[in-house]
Amino acid sequence: MNKVDVLMSIYDPDMDYLKEQLKSLNEQTYENMEVLIYDDCVTKRCDQEIFEKYLTNKKYRLLPYQKENLGYVKAFETLVENADGTYIALCDQDDIWDADKVRKCVECLEKDGTVLVATDRKLIDGDGKVYCESVRHSSKVVSEKWNSKEDIGVRNFFQAGAPGMCMVMRTDFAKSTIPFSEYTGHDKWLLACANVDGGISFLDEPLSWYRRSGKNVSGILIGVESRKDYEKQRIIPHLKLIREFDKRYPGYKYIGLAYRIAYARQNHKVSELIKYRNYIPTLYKFEVLISILPQWGTKWMIKVLHRIK
Repeated sequence: MNKVDVLMSIYDPDMDYLKEQLKSLNEQTYENMEVLIYDDCVTKRCDQEIFEKYLTNKKYRLLPYQKENLGYVKAFETLVENADGTYIALCDQDDIWDADKVRKCVECLEKDGTVLVATDRKLIDGDGKVYCESVRHSSKVVSEKWNSKEDIGVRNFFQAGAPGMCMVMRTDFAKSTIPFSEYTGHDKWLLACANVDGGISFLDEPLSWYRRSGKNVSGILIGVESRKDYEKQRIIPHLKLIREFDKRYPGYKYIGLAYRIAYARQNHKVSELIKYRNYIPTLYKFEVLISILPQWGTKWMIKVLHRIK
């Protein structure tokens, strides 16, 4: 049985949520598994006794502390560097896993011969109550409906095709993608690379329960007060990501399409934003509006959206 390393990065976690996550790891039916833990909060370290208490059936390893906060992307990069199993599974600090998740994902990878598998997920609220049984089958967003690398590649540059906690992958593949891009999340980077370098499988079962403790405006507006802020934080990084990916994988057949979408967003081309709406389904309406509205109107709209709960 090949070893699986579960990579968990924590940062001042809610202890009740963390306990639930650890319990679900401890109950995994896959036996040859180790949990690697990195605490990235330098000002408030997590009490290590919680891991001893709740990981009674699984091995675990605490990585050495760093003097400075790495940020979540570099934290997961550090975890990947320290993994020594055949496979790795990415893990957040506040979700819940189905007991058969790791086993089913490993079986899928070995059957398909791909380098990464992503699963469907349930959605739970802050109290752990399920309010969506399947994101894939309930969502109207095109990026949640993909089946293979052919229909996830370009969309994943702009909107994550799957969150990290739904992924299991080959360790050698994950290590080959280091350093992770600084212009996107580690999960989007890994999914993009797997799309070209070995292939992706999708397991149509909700094997993770993704916690959303609130229903605030989408994270795309965090730290955004104006159109200039949005361009700097949400549009330009995507263009830089595509350039970085193009350099790493020259000749990728969809790179031209990715550039056209990125430039349409950067130049606020309304007709092209509408044309490419299926590739940026949760972004294009907002970006069409900020392309049409004057600066003061954009600021007013963003202020209103920040107040919406």
